[in-house]
Amino acid sequence: MNALAASAAWLQPALVVAVAFRVAAGEADAPWLALTALVAPLVALLASGRPSSRNPVVAVVAAVAVTLLLGADFLVAADVATLLGASRWHGVALAALPALAVAAWAPARRVSPWALAVAAAVLLLVPAAVALAAGAMPWSAWHRSGVRGALTFSDGSAWVTGGERFARATTLRFAEGQRVVALAPGVYRVVERDAATPTVREWRLASGEALTLRPGDELTVEAGARVRFEAGRRVPGAPASGITWADAPARGPRMLPAALGALVTLLGGALALVPQARRGRVAVAGPAVLLAVMMAALAWGVYAAAVPDLVLAGAWPAPLLRLPALALGPAAGLPLAALSGLALVVMLATAALALRERLARASSPAPELWVAVIVAATALAAWSFDPWRVLTLALGLAAAAWAPARLAPSTTGALAGPIVGGVTFVTLAALPILASGTPAWLEALARYPALVAMPLGWLAARLMPPGGPGVAEA
Repeated sequence: MNALAASAAWLQPALVVAVAFRVAAGEADAPWLALTALVAPLVALLASGRPSSRNPVVAVVAAVAVTLLLGADFLVAADVATLLGASRWHGVALAALPALAVAAWAPARRVSPWALAVAAAVLLLVPAAVALAAGAMPWSAWHRSGVRGALTFSDGSAWVTGGERFARATTLRFAEGQRVVALAPGVYRVVERDAATPTVREWRLASGEALTLRPGDELTVEAGARVRFEAGRRVPGAPASGITWADAPARGPRMLPAALGALVTLLGGALALVPQARRGRVAVAGPAVLLAVMMAALAWGVYAAAVPDLVLAGAWPAPLLRLPALALGPAAGLPLAALSGLALVVMLATAALALRERLARASSPAPELWVAVIVAATALAAWSFDPWRVLTLALGLAAAAWAPARLAPSTTGALAGPIVGGVTFVTLAALPILASGTPAWLEALARYPALVAMPLGWLAARLMPPGGPGVAEA
């Protein structure tokens, strides 16, 4: 398999929009995440491996991991439907179609690598157009966003003029008083923190009714809730200022466990999903496309940060779908937004084809298995889960219980490593459910269980005595 085809399994739409969204939101881990998302597949492309027979543990793990990966992609499609004013299931159903179609279309494998390259080029179009229109390259836009004062709603914000919908249940924290108007009936939960003991109130509002929030209050809204805010007020949940956005206070030594967890999760996930590529003159195409896509995601996030309320709804695709019209005007922006959406659909199809090949190698090539995986991923996306949690669970499980089989020197190790890594991963991932009030020092392990599970799985795989031919390409 050439490097371009091998990279397709890594370039999931969910991962691409996650990088753009987290950069735009000013998340502390955004730069580290983007760098790791670029380096991890490059390491996997170079990692050596030996072909081997399947084993039942890896077969089950591969099916679950692929289901979760597609579920994260379908959750992004559901967010797209929400942004467009449609029902979530419309987006999920339309996303499942290309994932099914590539399995039945014979020329898909031949066309897929070049379709991925074209999609990567298309994703670079909007940042390039915004750079020309604004007269600012991404690093200049980063500087401009970093010197802003308070991040507030503009007079022309969609949240002010006509209101917007939340993609999933969200809790907003208000730094200053604000009047919020409900534009759809629903239950709105307010936590008032102006006294020693917080007061919790639930309001069932009809369309047009309003809540007055005070500084320090928290407002929890349901998925699909549609509200309107006041112009000139701070965007709830946004960084306090441009300086805070550019240099998040959470960055520092305390971020190290989570940063290492993300590194192990993404690196291990890449080792499981991205096979070793053939050497040759076209080998550079894979790394080039990986670099182009990550550069595009970073640029989207940097330019979207100029509109701080773009990420308020919690919809990952918002920077990609809303930025073009805001930056370039509807006439030029809407066609480019549609073209970018089409590029994400192409990336979903190429990723699905690559995942099906990985699943066929690790588990079974039966079409019935692929259909079952699509159905399970569709059912998962019907719920308003956090796509970041689903994505990290998918990559973490692959890192803990699939990658050790690739690194194992024997068939015995290829069985023991996934068992040890998988059991450890499931135990740590279930900590918040099994033990409420998890200590702070265990928080990083609960978020990224692969931080411990993958090394233990690798050790178990390496320490087992030889029991047959080497295993590495599971």
